[in-house]
Amino acid sequence: MAEDLGPSLLEVLAPAGSLETEIAGVTIFAAGDELAIGSGELVLGVGLATEAEICEVIARLSVSKAAALMIKVPAEVSEKIRATAQTHGVPVLGLARDASWFHVAVLLHAMLERWLMIDGELHDSNPVGDLFAFANAVSALMDAPVTVEDPASRVLAFSGRQAEADRERIQAVLERRVPPQARQQLEEMGVFRELHRSREPILVPGFDATMVPRVAVAIRAGEEILGSLWVATKEPLSTERLQALADAAELAALHILRQRSAHDLGRRLSAELLRTVLEDGDGASDAAARLGLKPGPLCVLACQPLGTTGATFEADSQRLAISLDLHLTAIHPHSAVAVIGAMVYAVVSISASKTPGHGVSRIQATAADFVARMGDRAPTVIGIGGPAPSRQGVGRSRSEAERTVRVLRDAGRAAVATFDDVYLETVLDQLGDLLDDEQDRRSGPVARLHAYDAENGTDLTDSLSIYLDAFGDVAAAAAAMKVHPNTLRYRLKRIQEIGQVDLDDPRSRLAVLVQLTTLRGRAD
Repeated sequence: MAEDLGPSLLEVLAPAGSLETEIAGVTIFAAGDELAIGSGELVLGVGLATEAEICEVIARLSVSKAAALMIKVPAEVSEKIRATAQTHGVPVLGLARDASWFHVAVLLHAMLERWLMIDGELHDSNPVGDLFAFANAVSALMDAPVTVEDPASRVLAFSGRQAEADRERIQAVLERRVPPQARQQLEEMGVFRELHRSREPILVPGFDATMVPRVAVAIRAGEEILGSLWVATKEPLSTERLQALADAAELAALHILRQRSAHDLGRRLSAELLRTVLEDGDGASDAAARLGLKPGPLCVLACQPLGTTGATFEADSQRLAISLDLHLTAIHPHSAVAVIGAMVYAVVSISASKTPGHGVSRIQATAADFVARMGDRAPTVIGIGGPAPSRQGVGRSRSEAERTVRVLRDAGRAAVATFDDVYLETVLDQLGDLLDDEQDRRSGPVARLHAYDAENGTDLTDSLSIYLDAFGDVAAAAAAMKVHPNTLRYRLKRIQEIGQVDLDDPRSRLAVLVQLTTLRGRAD
């Protein structure tokens, strides 16, 4: 991992024995959090700055047998930190000061997601790691840092030695995509047009004196552009190296196509496993274990993209699932995400060291941050069900999450809410479903008033609604309607006669108010 990320991003501050340690996962630990770390996990020490804090966490991580602690590079690593790391056998890694913890967490998860459980056996069916190894191999051939990018200039993989490039390249590696301003410059220069036309590598000059020139070649599968290889080099490439780069592009196509196939297989498998967990079907316990969910409390999230339909909705749902999975697992490593039907579901394990309520609050904060990051480019609604004490209660949490999403979706704006947040709205929504029955719509006082208004051009239904919203205060309701109180009293008399309803009866008022409220919500 340290070699792949390179010294521009990561350095070993305090080695503790051999660094040949297998990493089982990545966990973000912020100062002040309760420490619940699994064996073999790489811990991102967000906010750890003082010598005392770092040494205390190292000592505690040794009990959990964590793989290593990563901190932002301080001005100086003290001898006490080095000695503590050596004593407790926990290496300390230093992350570049200007690197984003979020982007690094996503990057590490992408590098680590190499193994997929199939038929009870582990197979190396996610070639993300292979693509990084491929980038390093090409870098060795070119004697220069390399990136593999998709058609949208997202960085799929990169080699070491990125510090030899420039600010734009380092930013692209950190954020996993070429900076927007740099991509716009390339478009204005006609680089992508030339890149997609040419079967040979092309030279891309730097924008200014600080930018290292690039040599790029398209990655193709027939006529389809799968991406491109980019070499940052100050020296012109020899004819032999240019040919080697063109050959490497053909090999890159095989890697990317294999990656596509593996991702498709992985998505289908994850969806089936998650469906089994959500339905608590046969093999649910095994499915939960294969998805990495811990025994104990669980929470279900239901998510949907807004503003799309048909094939676009399906594609947006898949993209949403991928983005949510990366974001969620960076903070909640014991979670699983999949698209099932028209919904993106996530199931998250709640740490046994936290109360279920605290766990849900933390999940809600993570989801809110995700929706904010998606912004207007991909507006999303996320509903969060209540905590299930065990796997057997997941069905209820799922139902609550789905009902919450429905309320948020009807509001038509990106949002995150728990079932408790919108409980009243979900009750009214369910009542609206009951009243959607044709017989219910044709029956009762409100139906009779609607029919009378339609036939006579009156507004008795609206008058009744305003009166009930004013809690039966005739003066307040009359003021809202801008009529004399006696006029409203006459209307109320007519409403009771035509609607055949007794407004002095609390139960009758409640029934009419519920029907008016739910029907009004449906009309909105």
